[in-house]
Amino acid sequence: MIRFKDEQERQRILTALELNMNDEFRATLQYICHRISARGLDEVIADSFKSAGLDEMSHILFFSDLITKCGGVPHFSEWNIDRSTDLATMLAKDIELEQAARARYTEQLKFMADYPELCTVIQSVLQDEQDHEETFHAYLANL
Repeated sequence: MIRFKDEQERQRILTALELNMNDEFRATLQYICHRISARGLDEVIADSFKSAGLDEMSHILFFSDLITKCGGVPHFSEWNIDRSTDLATMLAKDIELEQAARARYTEQLKFMADYPELCTVIQSVLQDEQDHEETFHAYLANL
């Protein structure tokens, strides 16, 4: 179990981890829906959605495990996803998700700086999100 400075800080971190877990669920569902919708339009982009979705699924587990390790219990929220059927909109919506995630993780690294285990996971996830965003931008630029 991770030791926190105080209960207020533990709750703040648990809230952040739960938000991360739920946003990763949202991204996973959105990318898998986009993969299904894109399958007949562009196989390469469809496979990229699938790959990103699998990465996001691993992020769900990273964050849910951290919640448990911090003495919390994961809670699930509603996941509103984009249901676009054209590639440009799908990619744009996925870029928005990645940008929001990157901004959130960058901010969290600041207030979690005293917790190296948390920062290591968030930095790893942040790198994946950056890779996804770059990939989606490249596909969008070539449409």
